Amino acid sequence: MSEFDQHTSSDPTSSGATPSGATSEQRRRSERGRRRSMFVAAFGTVVEWYDFSIFFYVATTLTKEFFGDQTDSLLLTLGVGAAGFLFRPLGAMVFGHLGDRIGRRSTLIISAVLMAISMLGIAVIPNYETIGIWAGVLMVTLRCLSGFSVGAEYTGIMVFLMESAGPGKRGLAASWAAANSEVGALLAVGSGALLANTLSSDAMDSWGWRLLFVLGAVLAILMVPLRSMMEETETFKRLQQAEKEKTDTALERSPLITAILEQPRAILVAFLISSIGSVSYFLNITYVPTYIEEVAKVPNSGSLALGTVAAVVAIVVTPFFGLASDRFGRKPALAVLMAVFVFTIIPAYALLGGSSSGGAVFGVAFLAIPAAGWSAVAAAMVPEQFTGTSRFSGMAIGYNVATVLFGGLSPLIATALMSSTGINLAPAIYATVVIVVAGVPTLFLARSMGKKTLAEVDADRHLVPA
Repeated sequence: MSEFDQHTSSDPTSSGATPSGATSEQRRRSERGRRRSMFVAAFGTVVEWYDFSIFFYVATTLTKEFFGDQTDSLLLTLGVGAAGFLFRPLGAMVFGHLGDRIGRRSTLIISAVLMAISMLGIAVIPNYETIGIWAGVLMVTLRCLSGFSVGAEYTGIMVFLMESAGPGKRGLAASWAAANSEVGALLAVGSGALLANTLSSDAMDSWGWRLLFVLGAVLAILMVPLRSMMEETETFKRLQQAEKEKTDTALERSPLITAILEQPRAILVAFLISSIGSVSYFLNITYVPTYIEEVAKVPNSGSLALGTVAAVVAIVVTPFFGLASDRFGRKPALAVLMAVFVFTIIPAYALLGGSSSGGAVFGVAFLAIPAAGWSAVAAAMVPEQFTGTSRFSGMAIGYNVATVLFGGLSPLIATALMSSTGINLAPAIYATVVIVVAGVPTLFLARSMGKKTLAEVDADRHLVPA
C-alpha cells in the first residue's frame, strides 16, 4: 500500500467530509459547494451524450448532405460516427493524465471548449454538392476532434461524482451522470423530432439539421463558466498534498503508467463492464430510430418519436437502479440485469420490426430499461475498481477502449450484419453474445465496494476484501 493510500485510510475527511474543527457555517458552505459541484458535473453528461447521440439520430440526413445518397452511404456515415469513437482512447490517455495531475475540474473545462469547437464546426461546414469530397473530410476531422475531447467527459464526471459522494450513496450520486446522459439523448432526439415535424423534409435536409449542432455548441460553451465554479474533490486535494510533500514515489510516475503497472485487473474490469454498457446503450437506445427506419420503414419523424420514448423511460428508471445498487450491492444488481438482457433483447427487437405501433412502443421501452440500469450501476462500480492515485487515467483507458469497440462500432456492425446476412434480428443477437461473453468474467473479477468508505476504496485493493 502506498503512503498516499495509508494517509487516506486514516484521514477522517477521506470520504469528502469537512474537517471536524470547522465551524457550522464553514461546514454548510462546504456542503453547498460540494452539492453545487456535483450538480454541475452531472449536468455535463447532457452535453456529451447530446453531441454523440444527435449524429446517429440524423445519420440518414447527414448521409445525403456529405456522402451522396448511394446504396452504402449510410454505412459510410455510421463509419464516420465510429471514427469519432476511435479518438476517445487517445483523448482518454491525454485527459486522464491531466485529470490526475492538474485536476478533475480543469480537465473538464478544456474538454468542454473542444466539444464546442467540434459541434459548431459541423454546423457550418458546406455540403457535398458545394465542396465535394472535402465535405466528408471535414466531417471526419471534426468528429475525431469531438471524440478526442469527450475522452475526458463521462469518465471524469463519474470520477468526480464518486469521489464527492458519501459512503453508501455513491451509486445514487453517480447514477445521475448516467441519467443525465439519457437527458442528453432525449434532448437530441426530442429536438430532432421537433424539427422533423415542424420543417419540411427539404428544409430539414438542407439546413434544419444544422440547428441541432448549433444547440449542442451553445450547451458546451455554457459548461465552461459553470465548471469554473466547481470545487476539486478531496481525493485530488490529497494527491496534490502528497505530491508536494514527496510522500509517495508512485506520484512521480505518469498516472497512466501507474494504472497499467499497478491496477491491470481494475482496467480489465472497467473494460468488461463498459463493453456491456456501450453495446446495450448504443443498440438498445441510440440505434433504435435508425433500425426502425431501415427495417420497419417508419418515417424519420415516427422513428424519432419512438427514440424519445426510450430516452424518457431510461431517465425515469436510472436513479432507482443506482439506489438499488447502494442497497443490495453492485454485483447482485449486475447479475439480475444480465439475466434480463439475455431473455429480452431478441424478443424486443422482434417487436420493433413488426407492424404494430403498440408493440414497437413496448419493445422500445423494454430495451431501454436494462440498458439504463446497467449504466446506472456501472457509473459507481467502475471508478470503485481503482485507487485514488490513477483513478482517472485507469478508468479512462478501460471505459473508452470499450466504448470504441462496442459503442461507436456497434451501429456500424449491426447494420453490416443485417446487410450481409439478411437477418433483421442480427443486432439483437450480436448484443446478446457480447453481454454474455463480457458479463460472466465481470461477476468473478470485479470488486464490490459499494458499502466501503472512499478511504477503503482508495486503499491497496489486495488488502481490502471485496
